[in-house]
Amino acid sequence: MSISSFHARCSIGCLLGLFVTGFPVGHAASARSPDPRHFFLRGADVSELPFHETRGIQYFDGGKAEDLLTIARKNHWNVIRVRLWVNPAPQPESRVSSLGSVTLLGKRVRAMGLKFLLDIHYSDTWADPAHQKKPAAWDTLPFPQLVHQVRDYTRDVISHLRENGAMPDLVQIGNETKSGFLYGSGLDGAGPEPGGGFWETTPGGWDRFVRLFAAGLAGVRDGSLPAAPPLTILHLPDGQDTGFVKWYFATLQSHEHAMGVNLDYNMIGLSYYPGRLWDPKTGYPAFRLSHLVDTMDYIARTLHKPFMIVETNWPHGGSPNGTTGTPEFSFTPEGQVEYYQALIRAVKSAPGGLGKGVIAWEIDSLNWDSVFDSKGNSLPAVQALGEDDETRQ
Repeated sequence: MSISSFHARCSIGCLLGLFVTGFPVGHAASARSPDPRHFFLRGADVSELPFHETRGIQYFDGGKAEDLLTIARKNHWNVIRVRLWVNPAPQPESRVSSLGSVTLLGKRVRAMGLKFLLDIHYSDTWADPAHQKKPAAWDTLPFPQLVHQVRDYTRDVISHLRENGAMPDLVQIGNETKSGFLYGSGLDGAGPEPGGGFWETTPGGWDRFVRLFAAGLAGVRDGSLPAAPPLTILHLPDGQDTGFVKWYFATLQSHEHAMGVNLDYNMIGLSYYPGRLWDPKTGYPAFRLSHLVDTMDYIARTLHKPFMIVETNWPHGGSPNGTTGTPEFSFTPEGQVEYYQALIRAVKSAPGGLGKGVIAWEIDSLNWDSVFDSKGNSLPAVQALGEDDETRQ
């Protein structure tokens, strides 16, 4: 473990902070923190926190108003996820995903002694299974130039964060790349130049995805020098859909083999949203935790890759929206706790100890899916996300 400015006269409180989070209380984590694969990560995506703070939203724990990151650390979370857009719109809710804003939030995360997971969308706006739009400034680039642009952009982002005290511990190359990313050939409103979408009209989308993803990985390495690079993550949605996940990796590996390329990403990230369904017609039975367990078993036994749940949540209120079946847990604060406890147990029980973490999504927004109520008071799930002593790192 490397900790800057950690002197022999560290107080008892400082030593306690070191035990809980890996960094002493009051000391910024300017050096790289321990390899996150060596322990279990638990925390949340708080990408919009600066926007909510400017609106005057406060967060309370035990009736006391505190910085959300302080609440996270007190409750033994150890990772925070933040998304990055290339050139977001000027509205405040979008600008929080700019490099400048992400740098400031990343510095806060590191200073609190928490791990920092950077989620690069490679878009000016949301990238998800339905949208993977190229940044506007990249739309007309011929594909060879697009590959160089991805590497150069990624390098510059990592270098900037490293030089400004916000070096990430983990980096996602794209967000929910179910059908590729950086769509071209007219897909998702893109121009005619090819991109990395599997179903573009220009043949070869899978191969182009491999080249673009490899460029992102190379950019992470380039920007990290002379230090070791952060861990890299390939992120997919629909963790409950084992058939899709098997098809995806079988197809990806076949293209890697044919191209003579090894995408040496370190971890697989999954999204899993079994509460309020994106497509209610699918019904709750298709989203049972047992289906996610099947997927995790496949990843561990067949792919032999570490993995984590990088997006998930469960409502603490509201009503189910699935057209068939019933949710596995109640839409109550108690049900929310039961969900996170069951999910963490399932991930930790994966074969070979390859399940490495759980990250709740958008908990900074005070909606039904948050682990805070509408007034900003912490719910029991805040503690449930970090309550296992053996994983407090």
